[in-house]
Amino acid sequence: MRFVYSLVRFVPDPARGEFVNVGAIAGSEESSDWAVRQVGNPARARSLGPHEALGAVWSLIGRVGSVIDEHQASLETLFDAEVELSEAWLDELHRDHRNIVQLSPPTPLVADSAEQALDRVFDLMIVDPGHRRYPFRKKNEVLAALRRAYREQSILKGNALSEQVILSTSRHRQRLDFAVANGQVVQLAHSWSFQVPDQETLSEHIKSWGWTVRDARESGGSVTAGERSFEVGSEVAVEVAYIPPAEGQSSPAMDEAMSVFAALEIDPVPVERADQVATRAHHLLHAAA
Repeated sequence: MRFVYSLVRFVPDPARGEFVNVGAIAGSEESSDWAVRQVGNPARARSLGPHEALGAVWSLIGRVGSVIDEHQASLETLFDAEVELSEAWLDELHRDHRNIVQLSPPTPLVADSAEQALDRVFDLMIVDPGHRRYPFRKKNEVLAALRRAYREQSILKGNALSEQVILSTSRHRQRLDFAVANGQVVQLAHSWSFQVPDQETLSEHIKSWGWTVRDARESGGSVTAGERSFEVGSEVAVEVAYIPPAEGQSSPAMDEAMSVFAALEIDPVPVERADQVATRAHHLLHAAA
């Protein structure tokens, strides 16, 4: 999968040009997966300049981290992120920071996740004895797989496909990843990763999602996608694609989820079979035409 990254550099004296890489930002428009990381041991940076100047670097990384956290949270909540993360956003950060804090031009690389991209960047370009790895797979991998699958079926964003929609019923509102519509919604799709460490929060999200879908199945509802709105009938197809727990990992949230899916008569598919979701959407669109 295509990612882009920028190195975060501390340049205590821009006229002299001496710098040290103290972090990196990486992300993918395809998967909506973004991450930022700073060195765990900033000894080299401290040796170059005063603590006050170095504080500007940590401030930038903190602000970027907050933007990324808000973006990630928006995938599971009703609240829209204020900043849309994209390659253009990263390029703007690069162009706007030319003084004590500098970002290298966004550069592409291939990785499975933003954290893996950062692993590679740190291994190759950043000296950090405190470097830690975060190996679990996030739902963004499923988002990317579904986007690719929809594109392969010529179901395109802005036409039949809408992303990050709000499903509203008489009693509930919930954000879902995808809606496929031809005048009326024919398919809703959502993604999950059962490898995330916070199983309790994940379980709560699944239960809330389940109640909203159940309500839509019983009495219908509507989907809002930006300024557009579509009717959702009680017969709407609901699909789930997911990343299973890692080998040997306990996942109480997955046990909960499978009960919810069974009660709703949803047949979830692992991320490797995400193409089946798009294929079914293709058939539904043609049947509704």
